[in-house]
Amino acid sequence: MIDGKSQNIQKIEGSRRQTKARGRHLRTVVTREPALRRLAKMSLDFSETYKRTGPTPVFSPDGRFLATAVEYRLVIRDAETLTVTSISSCMDRIHKIEWHPDSDHILCACYKRGVVQCFQVSDENWTCLIDEGPAGCVHARWSPKGTHILTVADFNVRCSVWSLLDKSCVYLRAPKYGDAGIQFSPNGKFILVAERRECKDYISVISCATWTLASRFQVATTDLADASWSPDGTSIAIWDTLVTHTLFVYSPDGRMLSKYRPEDAGASGVRCAKWAPSGGLLATGALDQRCRLFSHVTWRMLGDLGHPDVVVFPTSVAVYREVEEVNGKLIDAPPGFDDEKENGDDDEFADTSIMSGKNRTGTSWWEDVWDGHEEGMRTKHPAGPLNDNPGIHENEEPPPRPPQRVGRVSARYVVEPLPASVPTRKPRLTGRGAPPVGVSCIEWSGDGRFLATRNDCQPTTVWVWSAITLELCACLQQLRPVTSFGWDPTAHRLAVATGDSRVYVWTPEGASFVEIPLPNFVANEVAWSPAGGEFVLADRDTFCCSFIGTE
Repeated sequence: MIDGKSQNIQKIEGSRRQTKARGRHLRTVVTREPALRRLAKMSLDFSETYKRTGPTPVFSPDGRFLATAVEYRLVIRDAETLTVTSISSCMDRIHKIEWHPDSDHILCACYKRGVVQCFQVSDENWTCLIDEGPAGCVHARWSPKGTHILTVADFNVRCSVWSLLDKSCVYLRAPKYGDAGIQFSPNGKFILVAERRECKDYISVISCATWTLASRFQVATTDLADASWSPDGTSIAIWDTLVTHTLFVYSPDGRMLSKYRPEDAGASGVRCAKWAPSGGLLATGALDQRCRLFSHVTWRMLGDLGHPDVVVFPTSVAVYREVEEVNGKLIDAPPGFDDEKENGDDDEFADTSIMSGKNRTGTSWWEDVWDGHEEGMRTKHPAGPLNDNPGIHENEEPPPRPPQRVGRVSARYVVEPLPASVPTRKPRLTGRGAPPVGVSCIEWSGDGRFLATRNDCQPTTVWVWSAITLELCACLQQLRPVTSFGWDPTAHRLAVATGDSRVYVWTPEGASFVEIPLPNFVANEVAWSPAGGEFVLADRDTFCCSFIGTE
């Protein structure tokens, strides 16, 4: 039964054809490769916006449902029509949503209250409540088979594994981290837990059938950062913190299969690591702004993908640069991205603003700051958009007003001639709001043929690589920092969000983008449906769905 407070959410009726807002066709730029000079027959349809709080809306594994959180309410929608199928109430604000592998059960974690609640889509009377009590809860997840729920208590005191079959609970003592270093094997038969004992790192492998210790071994890390099972479950990748650049590969029984440490590593540590869907390759991103690929068979490094300041690859590589025009005249890129400036207060402030991605009007950050000063937004509305921009106070002088843009503003992609320079920000090791450095995000395509990377020293650029040839395929240079990107699980489509009113799509046929026809909506996050052809765009407190069609 839907209570009175939740009835206002159930407002969508009819099919997607009745609720969508038609967007303009994607503007496609054709690459220089002669075989790729055909236009991509593609269009985007947008739904209306819906309210959300907390986590990004999550599609069910089969792509039939879309779950979103509105304060303490869990709203389940049909992924095709976006009509509300069920609304469930939790004990407190929802911080995490995760679907069961069967797409019929769903987990909601309320970390503030220290409880985890589970619901069933097909049976609204079935519920499950897990209360950690005074121990609290900082992390929760399903097991691969969906028969157990794992929770981690506050301060990493313990890790609890709750059985939904017999209501039993197994406690794993003192994990090193809350959301890292704890992972089920892909087949759900084992679980690894990273531990810290006597200033040394250990890995405990526990059998999920009997919940007994299968193996425990010490790893040669200085300070273990995380561990990840290979997709086939035959090996475990372990990497150190940012202090040392070391990658280890162990077997589940404790044998070291491989160790990698570059000769010129210095203080360049591993920031992220991700397995290819097939499990044949392991990609790592490091502080030295490089992405390395390792073979699962020989554990040798197969490729070293750099992120140079100047692209000098063969002419088949397309470098797409987003530009804006006012009445057909090109305008400069947004301020705050100038390497020639000294690292003073103004430059520091500008770098912080460009990384925020909170622009809700489609204008430059400087224009928003001026509007806030003139209208007194910070004084009258402390919770407004300007509240996320540190450094500007009520009595401070505003920065110089940018020139007014009079006329029609439009955007397009241009193909840069090679060699093409890439906007790069100098890393700062001191000062307030120092930006991160290195490759922090790696995303594999569904079939593992492509991977996309982002270097934090080049926050406005997305690099697309071929995992077969280990060469650069495309380089997308945006006007604003990239906040999120992801691959279509069923096709070679890469969707990119930059915190503005556009969504960008790359395919092997070219780079494209479309204006989002929704007022006051900016895309900060993008998440694809497992069924493909549909993705969610999330704003700060709203979201919409975008559907890809062909003509």
